[in-house]
Amino acid sequence: MLMGEEIHSHNHLDSVDFNMITEHMGDFNTSALHRKLMSKVEALRIIRKELEQFRTERDQFKLMAETLQLRYSALTRNNGYSGCVGIDGNKSTVASILHETRERNIKLTTEVESLKQKLNELRGDIELLRSSSKEGNCEKAQMDMADDTNSEALQWKKERSSFICHLENLKKKNLQLAFDLKTLIAEKEDIISERDAYKCKAHRLNHALLNALNANKAHPQFLDIDGILLENKYLHERLKNYESELDITKQSLTKYKVKIIDKMMINLQT
Repeated sequence: MLMGEEIHSHNHLDSVDFNMITEHMGDFNTSALHRKLMSKVEALRIIRKELEQFRTERDQFKLMAETLQLRYSALTRNNGYSGCVGIDGNKSTVASILHETRERNIKLTTEVESLKQKLNELRGDIELLRSSSKEGNCEKAQMDMADDTNSEALQWKKERSSFICHLENLKKKNLQLAFDLKTLIAEKEDIISERDAYKCKAHRLNHALLNALNANKAHPQFLDIDGILLENKYLHERLKNYESELDITKQSLTKYKVKIIDKMMINLQT
């Protein structure tokens, strides 16, 4: 019974390990390690089937031995000490069966021990594969980190080059704006000088106009030239309006004349 419990516990552990391996199968990234692990898992499955078969055979032989023991006890109680020859024959048969059963149990125990040893070796191989897979994952993570670092460095170089180009463009624009500012300042100075010249000219013209009109006493010292120009413009507009009204009146008179002539012609015909 103890051996059956041990085998049952080992089978339970095997099923747990098998489920654990199948659940974590996605963690192995290397194809070679994956193939090795699959072969180990298949070996574990075969060993587990063999253990189940041996346990079933052991239970069958155990049940057979118990049945024979019960039959032997029943025969002993029923026959007593008579028929010693038959009893001796039954004893020899039972003894031979028990001997074969013991040998078979010893053989099964030996096979179970060898299977346990194989199972331990497979577990060691699995642990080794796990450790090598972890090392491979660590190396891959380091390579990924190195690639990320290289990509970040390349990205930084690209950004720096684009930033330098942008600064150069801004520098060119700044130089162009400085040149434009100098040009505008020069134009402003020219315009200011022209304005001063026109002011002086207007002052001279105003003074000359005052002298021409002899308006030193009758008029103020400075005439309102802008007012005079506006009044002149207003008078020109009124003149244009009068001319347009005169044209409209002429057109109306022409129409009336035509109508009167038409009426006179009609009256003459009648």
